[in-house]
Amino acid sequence: MTLHPQAQTFVAWLREAQPPRWEELGVEKARRGFAALVDSFGEGPRMQTVEDRLVEETTVEGQRLSVPVRLYRPTGLPVDAPVIMFYHGGGWVLGNVESHDSTCRRLADASGAVVASVDYRLSPEAPFPGPVQDCFVATKAIAKMAGKFSLDAGRMAVMGDSAGGNLAAAVALLAKDDPDVSVKYAVLVYPVVTPTFDSGSYREFESGFGLTKRTMQWFWANYFGRDGAELFDVDACHEADPLADLLKADFGGFPPTHVLVAGYDVLRDEGLALADKLDASGVEVTRECASDMLHGFVHFAGQFETGVTAMRSLGKRISNQLG
Repeated sequence: MTLHPQAQTFVAWLREAQPPRWEELGVEKARRGFAALVDSFGEGPRMQTVEDRLVEETTVEGQRLSVPVRLYRPTGLPVDAPVIMFYHGGGWVLGNVESHDSTCRRLADASGAVVASVDYRLSPEAPFPGPVQDCFVATKAIAKMAGKFSLDAGRMAVMGDSAGGNLAAAVALLAKDDPDVSVKYAVLVYPVVTPTFDSGSYREFESGFGLTKRTMQWFWANYFGRDGAELFDVDACHEADPLADLLKADFGGFPPTHVLVAGYDVLRDEGLALADKLDASGVEVTRECASDMLHGFVHFAGQFETGVTAMRSLGKRISNQLG
C-alpha cells in the first residue's frame, strides 16, 4: 500500500532537511531533542485525576526498588476499575512519562481504564535488565496496592510502544511465575523484538523512513550498556537474554495478545514474527498492520491522524478484553 499522505509529507521533509539522527546527537542531546517534539505528540483529553506516585517493591533478584508511576483516571470510572500498565517507547534511551502523557490520556479515555505509566530508568545509565526490573516492580506494586488506588488487579493489561512493547512482553513473561501479578491481556505496538537487523523490513526500510537500522543498532547498544561507543554487533546477539530478545522466550501460558505493526517500519517483520511465535505457542493472538504508516504513528498522533483513530481502536479492544 502507498504511504499515507501525512507520512509522505514527513518522509519528504526528512529527505530535504536531513536532521541529525539520535545516534549522531548522542544520548543527552537526543533526549532533549525528543522532549522538544511535544507538538508532534498532540494533545490528550482531560482526566478526572492525574497523579504521580512512587511505588516500591522487590525485584525477582531480591533488590528493593522505588519506581515513579503516573496514574491517569478518566471521568466516570467506577471503583475497582481495570488498569493498564503502560511502558513508553524511545529505544530504552529516550522518553519518559512526560513524552507519552498525551498517549496515555488517549488510552485511558478510549479504554475506560486507569492507565499507570511507568517512568523506568533509561539506558545506558541503567542497562538491561534495569528497565525490565523497574517495569515489573511497578506492575507488581500496583497489583498488590490495587485496593488503595480503587483498581481491580484481576483486570490488568500491559501495553507499550516500540521498546515499551518489548518491556510489556517482558513483564508479562515474568508475571507468569509470580502469584501476585495476573496479566489478562498484552498490547504490543510496533514492538522491538530481536537484535538481528536482518529481516525483510530492515532491508526495505533501512533508512529514509524515520526509524533506521543504524538507530536501532544504537538503541540496542545502549540497552546493553555500551553507551553508543559501538553499534550492536549482530554476531553477539546470541548473548541476549530472552527477556530482551523475545524470539528466544518461552511463551507457554502467555496472556492473550494483540500485536500492531506499521507497514513502513524496520520493525514490522519482527513484530509479525513475534505474533507467529505466540500463535505457535498456543497463545490467543491477533495481528494488525497499519500498512500505510511509519514507526511511531500512535505516539506521534499530533502529526498522524491515524494515531488517534488507532488508539480509539486499541482502547476498545482492551475494554472488551478486560470487561
